[in-house]
Amino acid sequence: MTENKSAAKTGGHIAKKARLELESKTGRKVISSESYLPQLRNKEREISHD
Repeated sequence: MTENKSAAKTGGHIAKKARLELESKTGRKVISSESYLPQLRNKEREISHD
């Protein structure tokens, strides 16, 4: 479990750095109210993982 937590933190830092770099190069925000996926209800989530 500790290894997973460490890997997740490292991956999060890498993703943040990549996002900030992309935003800096393009001059546009990556995350906006138009660039998100609506949250799935639990039943839809269960179906999509099968």
